[in-house]
Order: sequence, then structure tokens, then C-alpha cells
Amino acid sequence: CIPGDGWQIDSFGPVSVDSVVVDGQAMRVNRALIVKGDFRQLVYYWFPQRDRILTNEYWVKWFIFKDALMRNRTDGALVRLVTPVVGTRGMEAADRRLAEFTTAVVPALQAYFPR
Repeated sequence: CIPGDGWQIDSFGPVSVDSVVVDGQAMRVNRALIVKGDFRQLVYYWFPQRDRILTNEYWVKWFIFKDALMRNRTDGALVRLVTPVVGTRGMEAADRRLAEFTTAVVPALQAYFPR
């Protein structure tokens, strides 16, 4: 889930966005730091599908297959949020920006996620 043209993943892993609660728990998203030369970007992404928030691409494929059999549906979604990482406190500021934006955008996007 990174742009092409030479961008590379520097670090990757799941994180919780504590301010977004899904099924009584903090929402989990994938967090990746991508780099290209001197440029760095922080990425949060996840796959909302049928009242599920998925972060594992293999589980996404499994549920697409299952939903195709059980519901005759193969649609899904990908949400990817990106922000630049700048300066000495860049990672901390970037994480804060993405967490705040995730908190603001998730309720607005709910109407557009496949159910």
C-alpha cells in the first residue's frame, strides 16, 4: 500500500488509534513509514468490510471469498491516510496528525463502507 516510483517501506506494523472505538476496542490500523531519498511519509491504512475493520491482507482475501459464497458480494474498501514526516519531532507530530484525522474521518466514512 505504498506509492510506486522508488518509495520503500522503512518500518511497518499494526497500531491502535485509541480515540476510535470499534466493537468496544481501539481501532487497529497498519502503520508504515515509507521513504524515498530524503523524503519520509507516515501511512495509516486499513480495510473496512461488512462491519469489520481488517489490517491483514490475507484475512481480506478470505472474507472476500466467504462473502462471495455467502452473500454474493465481493466488494470491499481500503482507507489510506498519508502525511509527511518533517523535522526532528516529525514522527511524533505525524502520528498525532494521522490519529486526529482518523478520529475525524472514520465517522464520516461509515456510510460509504460496504455492509
